[in-house]
Amino acid sequence: MITHFSHNYLHRDELDAFLCSRQLTDVASVSSAILVQVFSATTEPAHFLRIAELIQAKLPAAVIAGATTVGEIIAGKLLTGCTVIGITCFTSSSVTAIDMPCDEVSAHQVGAELGRQIAQCAGPVAAVLLLATTLSIDAAALLQGIETTARGYPVLGGGAGDYAAMSNSLVFSGTRHYSKGAVALVLAGDHLNVDFKTHLGWRPLSRPMQVTEVDYLLVKTVDNRPAFEVYQHYLNIQDDENFFLNALEFPFLLERDGESLARVPVAVTADGALQFVADIREGEAFRLGYGDIDLIVEDAAAIHRDMTQFAPQAIFLYTCGCRRFLMQNDVDLETGPFEAIARTFGFYTYGEFFPGPSLSLLNSTMVAVGLREGEAKAAQLPKPLPEVNIPAPVMDPYASKHSRIVSRLMRFIDTVTSELEDSNREITKLSLTDRLTQLANRTHLERVLHDNLQRALRYATPFAVIMVDLDHFKLVNDTHGHMVGDNVLVAIANLLSSHTRTIDTVGRWGGEEFLVIIPNTTLDDAVLAAEKLRAAIGAHTFPAAGRQTGSFGVTAYLAGDTADALVNRADGALYDAKHAGRDRVEKGPSNRTSRFCD
Repeated sequence: MITHFSHNYLHRDELDAFLCSRQLTDVASVSSAILVQVFSATTEPAHFLRIAELIQAKLPAAVIAGATTVGEIIAGKLLTGCTVIGITCFTSSSVTAIDMPCDEVSAHQVGAELGRQIAQCAGPVAAVLLLATTLSIDAAALLQGIETTARGYPVLGGGAGDYAAMSNSLVFSGTRHYSKGAVALVLAGDHLNVDFKTHLGWRPLSRPMQVTEVDYLLVKTVDNRPAFEVYQHYLNIQDDENFFLNALEFPFLLERDGESLARVPVAVTADGALQFVADIREGEAFRLGYGDIDLIVEDAAAIHRDMTQFAPQAIFLYTCGCRRFLMQNDVDLETGPFEAIARTFGFYTYGEFFPGPSLSLLNSTMVAVGLREGEAKAAQLPKPLPEVNIPAPVMDPYASKHSRIVSRLMRFIDTVTSELEDSNREITKLSLTDRLTQLANRTHLERVLHDNLQRALRYATPFAVIMVDLDHFKLVNDTHGHMVGDNVLVAIANLLSSHTRTIDTVGRWGGEEFLVIIPNTTLDDAVLAAEKLRAAIGAHTFPAAGRQTGSFGVTAYLAGDTADALVNRADGALYDAKHAGRDRVEKGPSNRTSRFCD
């Protein structure tokens, strides 16, 4: 059984009374391990040291760690400008703290060493809670290092925050503190169960853009322009002391390994590059995003339901400062319901750690971690503690007037953008599609030819083309009329599409001529594919037009080919097929370019 207690620290006398309370001491006296987490708006190391010394004097066996924040969470509710203390008592599990600075070695090396020490911890590791100074180290490299030596352990947690200067964040373990470092809390035990969930809730707002130059955690250019221009142009956000707070609600949204990720810029350099705390890769496509409050609350409700099924005995939350900046008075709609499931404690972060397809540093998300010892059963909440004293409001740069009308406006913009994108896709489709047959038109075929030529030049990848022409098609039009002729062309298009691979491109080259582009294929294999198409056409009965046949010219890419050379060679082979009696397949490399009569 896990029992959690939370305390809002105002002064040492109240903390002393809390630590000496019968309810806490009775549980602590029979605990196998005690984890104390301290999350604070205060960035003075001496503040953490005083609190750690007070706690250690009363709970000498406790593991004590913590971080600076951009918001504190007790009982699922947001506090600001506070220091909150969470004491979690385990009945049969163990807690081990591993802390390391990142001053003189790379974050990747520190992560690898953390991973090695995690792997050496006794007992089956159920989870690792990670705190790190994401503003001052390459946290993505730290996580990659951990994965190299400690695979198989879920690593969850958050980056230390800073309410104002964004340069004074720290993490601490016991009496040691780090402005550049990490603390790993290893939770292990045969009966310890951990459930973890995350969700984003940000929607794409802008057109797609591409990151074109990256240097470490700097995005230097987007679409070959200074990256800062994205925020200046679309959102009129200036490069001043408020840049981070103004850009906070509009992260880069990108897809990686099937997952949606957000990346929030924290500063602008003199040459217009954007500084991030999480990695963005050169060549990645992204859109500017905005937070949809309704979507956030809806997704959070699904996580509440899932967590209820898990029946945790304590819940830790690591949720991005972007979320409370966006949601303002509605932020507790996301976090508050967790308290009805189990005691809920946590903080608002600069980056969240979550084990997806790979261990990831997230932005703008909420990570919920449920802990339980033993089998799932109805959650048993401890007796209520005295009401938490919340101090008078403090100066908070995140405080800003927002309302649901902003969400509605963003929804409107999202809808209009989606409609425009649908229209653009339809226009693009029309510009690249033959109106009659719905196959690729000549413009599209020329583009695909160019792409295949580039791949062949760079990677020596083979490909082939098949030119198809219907035999005596003019007779069909003259005898049965152009409507029957059009129906024959549509039927031919369907036959060609249904008897080729999904990676092949079938298009109408002009009139009754069709072109098939088949990648990763040799000339001999292309001839076999053409014979298959010829047989399919010959076996088909066309309403009103009866049996029809086609002639086929086949050729494959040769070193030095241009698109014109390739098509002319296929056309020459088609000429040979016509003059050899039609309804047959001929292959290049004939260089004959003469055209033929139907």
